[in-house]
Amino acid sequence: MKIKQFIQSIFGSKKQKPSSNAMPADNSERMQKMMAMLSMTREVELTCDEVFALLDQFAEFAAQGEDVRQLMPLVQHHLDMCNDCQEEYKVLESIVHGTT
Repeated sequence: MKIKQFIQSIFGSKKQKPSSNAMPADNSERMQKMMAMLSMTREVELTCDEVFALLDQFAEFAAQGEDVRQLMPLVQHHLDMCNDCQEEYKVLESIVHGTT
């Protein structure tokens, strides 16, 4: 996930005019979420494109009962942080399990 995408996923893509110096409650919550996500960053991370290329293999391993957190920790870490890739994985997972 690129920085711009990350910030847009936290704060939304709509530009807001600041009405005062006080931070609205929803922005405060978003800031806390962003700080939590930043604290989870690692020196080596995969991009969404890299995860997407590995997602089918990840889903197959998971369907076979493999410990994907151990086998593919960078993919799992990315999925833990990226809602877009989580959604892609859920769709792929439902296809692999035949629950569509």
